[in-house]
Amino acid sequence: KMLQDAALTVIELVIELAQHGLTLQDAHPWNVLFDWSKPVYVDVGSIVPADGNVLWPGYDEFLRFFVYPLYLFSHGHGRIARWLLHDYYKGVLRHEVEALTHKLSLGVTVNGMAGRALKRLKRYVPSRFHAAVKRIISKAKSMTSRHSQMAQDRLQFLLKVRQKVAKIHLPSTESKWSGYYDDQWPSFSPSNEWTAKHYNVYRVLSRLQPKSLLDVGSNRGWYSQLAACNGSSVVSFDIDEGCVTQLYNDVKKKHLSVLPVVMDFRNPSPAYGLCNRWLSSAVDRFKCEMVLSLALVHHLVFKDYLNFHQIVDALSLFSKRWLLVEFIPREDTYVRQWWSERFSWYTLDQFIAALRRCFHSVTVFPSYPEPRVLLLCEKQDGS
Repeated sequence: KMLQDAALTVIELVIELAQHGLTLQDAHPWNVLFDWSKPVYVDVGSIVPADGNVLWPGYDEFLRFFVYPLYLFSHGHGRIARWLLHDYYKGVLRHEVEALTHKLSLGVTVNGMAGRALKRLKRYVPSRFHAAVKRIISKAKSMTSRHSQMAQDRLQFLLKVRQKVAKIHLPSTESKWSGYYDDQWPSFSPSNEWTAKHYNVYRVLSRLQPKSLLDVGSNRGWYSQLAACNGSSVVSFDIDEGCVTQLYNDVKKKHLSVLPVVMDFRNPSPAYGLCNRWLSSAVDRFKCEMVLSLALVHHLVFKDYLNFHQIVDALSLFSKRWLLVEFIPREDTYVRQWWSERFSWYTLDQFIAALRRCFHSVTVFPSYPEPRVLLLCEKQDGS
C-alpha cells in the first residue's frame, strides 16, 4: 500500500508539472520519502522543462520501480517484488512480470499518443525546495506555447497512467498475526482494560519522554501508537506485511508520527551502492533514543535459534540511550512447549547478564501475564 501511495504521489506530481510545461526526468523510488504516512517527493533537481517531443522521460523508470512491482504484489508475488527492488539500477523488468503473472496489460503505452503552479506543487515537495521550483517554472513558461498539442497529449497520457495505477488491486494482507490484537485493543489512555504491561510501558514512556522510538517486532503497532500519542516520533517494523499494512492504515487515519516498515530483525536492510554510501543501512537510518522490543525474544531464541548476545548486540545497535525489552520466562505457557535441555541457558539471570554488556543499568518491572517481565536498560551517558 505504501508503494502504491508513493506511485500515486509521483504521477500526481507529474500531472501537475505537465500543466505548467514541466516534467520529471526520472522516477526513482528513493526520490520519495515518507513524512510518517505521507509520501513526499524530494528530488527537485529532477524537475525540468518538458521536451516537446517526449511524453515523459521518466516513464520507463516509473514502470520498473513502481508499476511492475505493484503488478507482482497484485498477483501475490510480493516477496519476489521486494527482492527485485533491491536491484536499484534495473528494478523489475517487464519480462519478469510476464513470466510470473503470464500476462501484463497496462493499457497505457508511449507509442501512438500524440504563481498557481507553485501553490499546487507545494503539496508534493518540501517547503525548502519551493524557491527552486519557482525558478524552474519561470524557465518553462517560455517553451509552453510552442508545444500546445504535445502538451495536451502528454496530459492525457499521464491521466491514463494515474487511472491504471489507482486501479491496481492489492490483495488482502491478513496473516496469522494481523488479528492478534482484535480482542485486546484498548484505548490509548489509562483505563480498566489495561494490564500491568500496558501501565508499565506507559509509565516508562511518560517518565523518560523519548524523542524517537523504534518498535522492533511491532505486530499491529498498539505500543507504537501509544508512544506516538505520548509525543515520540516512532519507527515501527515487523516481518509480517499484514500487520504493517494495518498499522499504516491506522496511522494515516489518525495522523500519527509513526513510520511503519516491513523488515526482518534477523536481516535488517544493509547499506547499498559504491562504498555502501548511496543508501544507508537500517541501523544508521533507524537509530533512536529508545528501542522497544516486546514479546519477541522468546521467538528469536526458540524459533530462530539466536542467543542472548546476538539479540542484545543487535538491539543495542539501534538504541542511542534506552532499551525496554520483555522477557518471557520458561514458566510461560508458550515457552514451556518449546523448551528443552538444549536451551538450559535461557534464564532471566543470563539475559540480564547479556544486557549488562551493552547497558550500564537494568531495571525490572512486572509485565502481563505473569511471570513475564519488562527490563528497562540504559546506556552510560546515552552512548
